[in-house]
Amino acid sequence: MEDLLTTNGKRGFVILGLLLLGWGCTSRKEEPASRESPPAWRAAAPDRIEEKQPPPVEPVPAAPPNEPAAEAAVPSTPPSEPAAAAETPSATPPPAVPPAAPSPAAEVPEKSPEAGPAEPPPSEDRPPAADEPVNPLRDPNSSPPVRPEPTMPSAPPAAADDAAPEPAIDTPSDIIAEDRNGRAPAGEEAAAASGAKNTAVKKPLRKGKRGDEKFDPIKENGAIFDKDWPKTPPKLAMIITGQIIGYFEPCGCAGLDWMKGGLARRNTLFRQLRQGGWPDPLAKTVDPWKQPPAGAPTGQGWPVVGLDVGNLVHGFGKQTEIKFHRMVDGMRTMGYQAVALGVNDLKLPAGEVATDAMVNNEAESLFVSANVGLLGFDYGFTAPYRIIEADGIRLGVTSVLGKGLQKEINNSEVELLDPEPALRKVLPELMAKSDYRVLLAHASMDESEALAKAFPEFNVVVTSGGPPEPPAQPKEFNDGKTLLVEVGEKGANAIVLALYDDPQKSWRYQRVPLDSRFAGAPEMKTLMAVYQDQLKTLGFTGLGLKAVPSPQKETNGKYVGSEACKSCHEESYLVWKKSKHSQAYKTLEEQDPPRNFDPECASCHVVGWNPTRYYPYIGGFESKEKTPLLKDVGCESCHGPGELHCLAEDGTDEAKQELYRKACRVTKEESKKSQCATCHDLDNSPDFDFDSYWPDVEHYEEDDE
Repeated sequence: MEDLLTTNGKRGFVILGLLLLGWGCTSRKEEPASRESPPAWRAAAPDRIEEKQPPPVEPVPAAPPNEPAAEAAVPSTPPSEPAAAAETPSATPPPAVPPAAPSPAAEVPEKSPEAGPAEPPPSEDRPPAADEPVNPLRDPNSSPPVRPEPTMPSAPPAAADDAAPEPAIDTPSDIIAEDRNGRAPAGEEAAAASGAKNTAVKKPLRKGKRGDEKFDPIKENGAIFDKDWPKTPPKLAMIITGQIIGYFEPCGCAGLDWMKGGLARRNTLFRQLRQGGWPDPLAKTVDPWKQPPAGAPTGQGWPVVGLDVGNLVHGFGKQTEIKFHRMVDGMRTMGYQAVALGVNDLKLPAGEVATDAMVNNEAESLFVSANVGLLGFDYGFTAPYRIIEADGIRLGVTSVLGKGLQKEINNSEVELLDPEPALRKVLPELMAKSDYRVLLAHASMDESEALAKAFPEFNVVVTSGGPPEPPAQPKEFNDGKTLLVEVGEKGANAIVLALYDDPQKSWRYQRVPLDSRFAGAPEMKTLMAVYQDQLKTLGFTGLGLKAVPSPQKETNGKYVGSEACKSCHEESYLVWKKSKHSQAYKTLEEQDPPRNFDPECASCHVVGWNPTRYYPYIGGFESKEKTPLLKDVGCESCHGPGELHCLAEDGTDEAKQELYRKACRVTKEESKKSQCATCHDLDNSPDFDFDSYWPDVEHYEEDDE
């Protein structure tokens, strides 16, 4: 009887091995000839794509507990099937069996990883038009990253049995998943050498939203208004800003704590200084909207004047015009008294700018300029200078657009004058009516310095030139009588220049990093909600965004969505499903207010958009309702459209299969060099480190032994 059981057990196990061997070796080339014609779903819209069902596997009796598994006779099982060896109870996992060397006909290609969304190479037949919106988060003078020529493995893995239950999808934690062979990622030699399954490897520490370290604004950016500042309030405090270039708020994708800037924090600075001065150099939280505890000491407010050297926006189009109006609304709310017109502002239609420059019964025009006339100087939309009185000080302010930057203005509705003659014309009046004078010079650093030397009558010259981060102290000219103040870029910092009755030093200077120590102002949150609601009401079409052909249309075809990849690339699909990429659109919907109708946000959170110029490609994401399979950062965000690859895999033409696999291939080196940076740049993901983020999306096609 025992011999009979043993014989039957062996026979059952051999049957199991043969069945699995036949299933695993089934080739697309052996499928019926009818598959040569692409099925109807391949030509359908992405939301009608169906998954292919692999042939069912007959259940076979397992080997008895006391029977060792004939591992050499059983090939590696598909991801969704339990290994035969695993059915044998054992106190320790069996040692890994080294695989046989592959034959030349079945040579294993290199790994093909996936990473963050990438921008395809510029289309040769359709270069970006001059009036297309450009990305205000990036250097306008730099060219967008160029994606290297793609390559791809020679074959995808066999389709897994969809009838088998899918593994549970967990959110990423501090554990790195193994690759398909049960090994830790490359570089973790100790884990790989152990040969043990399910080896957990700690990720490198990283900063940001999902980082391991809590943000400390004092540690990162230093104390402000320290011991050099007198305890008594100044006679006048100027909050000086500029070059915000469209940064209504910093991108919160990597965690707002780790990012600087935004009108909401700037408004808090204004309110805090006006309400009670600066509470403590080491204060980590400043929220002047909260009621202080009973009996808590309150400081004396400062007289504050807001000045800005211009460039409220960057780019063109309807969204930029809307943003300009909301920026001006925000500056009025904060209490700015004088704003220069920047070169980007003057590239907008003059009528749009004049709408916010018109003087009405409620408030004076914010804009002042000695050499810029909107719709001509006769209309008076911009005052040549402004006199601001505060605590007995008469502050005189004017501005100029630099001669070098005037060459960029090609607008017949804007009248321009040479800066120096224009200043000599207004200076006598300004001298007679003011005690302290400020020139807002929207000009290069060299031209601003030349103006400071040529006009010693100005106590302060504010320049829009200079590096992105302003210096810790201003430059001094004319034997210390003129200060040159830089503002940096993107509104990350504000400069506070205060005047004191101090014969030893009549001024104090502070570069203020607008970081998480500043609570967000509720007025600016309301303004952001109004702005986002306008974008939602107009929609992408109403904003003038027109879809253009994808640069990869000829080589890759149309977008089909990540679900079309699942049946053949199951393991890679599961890696994507566990990653934050698969939840990218949801993060926009959950913002307060939501940002999913904002092209500047959506372009890096959906499939089929240019992430650096904010416009869609034909067949790319339109809306959650119309194109649900193209929301989130999907497979095609990195590998390009997948239509031709899918069609080739349904056919029998090996040359086409190889061609379109190569068109979708992206290497880890390509991703690290340029591709991920199209969205994970210094503005949207300042602490992005490829090596620490890569394990979240690490996946490969074909075993790499």
